[in-house]
Amino acid sequence: MYWETAISAPEAPTAALQKLLEVLADVECVNDAGVVPTALLQEAEHWGIPLRQTAEGLQLEYPHAPLSRPEIAAVANIPEAQIRILPACASTNSAMLDSDANPGICLAESQWAGRGRRARHWSSPFGRHLAMSYGWTQAASINPALTLVAGLGVFQVLQKSISGLWIKWPNDIWIGGQKLGGLLLEARRLPSGQNRLVLGLGLNVHDDPSLPDTATSLAQQQLNLSRSHLAGQIIRRWQEDFVRFDRDGLEPFLPFWNEAAAPMMRQIVQISDARGHYPAEVLGIGGDGRLQVQEPDKAPVWLSAGDVSLRPLAS
Repeated sequence: MYWETAISAPEAPTAALQKLLEVLADVECVNDAGVVPTALLQEAEHWGIPLRQTAEGLQLEYPHAPLSRPEIAAVANIPEAQIRILPACASTNSAMLDSDANPGICLAESQWAGRGRRARHWSSPFGRHLAMSYGWTQAASINPALTLVAGLGVFQVLQKSISGLWIKWPNDIWIGGQKLGGLLLEARRLPSGQNRLVLGLGLNVHDDPSLPDTATSLAQQQLNLSRSHLAGQIIRRWQEDFVRFDRDGLEPFLPFWNEAAAPMMRQIVQISDARGHYPAEVLGIGGDGRLQVQEPDKAPVWLSAGDVSLRPLAS
């Protein structure tokens, strides 16, 4: 699910299909839908949505257990009312940026125009992965270092179950040399003067033949988890860590960050920015979340997440 490609967002499913999916997401089977037009079934197939007309009626055939509001709420220890689950959407981040829920969580069984850093887009097939956004409103402006704390939260939830798990600055989760997931923090200024903040997470969970060789999933690592249970664990971890971050800043998280990002520390990586592509050694991160790197025969410099991206060099 969570690979990034520089493509334009595809067109959306028709309003008729989206409305039908909303109905089916609330009930197991619609037996009064009549004969659904073949074109609608074909459109669902085009979008990878397993919509089936059976003798009992119309239903969605989930490849794995559907996302569950009660399970997510119980694990996260939050009210069910804070959770919204969509059968399909363009982007859970977009849905949360437009929401008044504070705090609120939006998850989707599939996405057709998820957003990544540097204007990249990605898609997520139906019922296989975790596409989730956490939104809230605050008076303070966005602190980009929050993405690092969020990544550490995911790392903490999974680290005892997976070997080779690590975090690549500023927002990616890797296993060995393959990408497992990523995060995106966005903000919108409200007329009230407050800021609407949304943190999005895409995490590859179940088997998915469409994943490129550069990506992996929990299932490929022989880790089979309930997406709902996993979402609840991450939300609960985030809530605890965000309170600490708001109170104490990034400093208390730095030792753990150095551990989680160990495969990248003191290594030569490829930096990509306005100057082009060039190698540099990673020295560490500062209390503001910026990354310190050093090119050969040059003084160390600090990089901001919005300006650059980096990738480990093949060993």
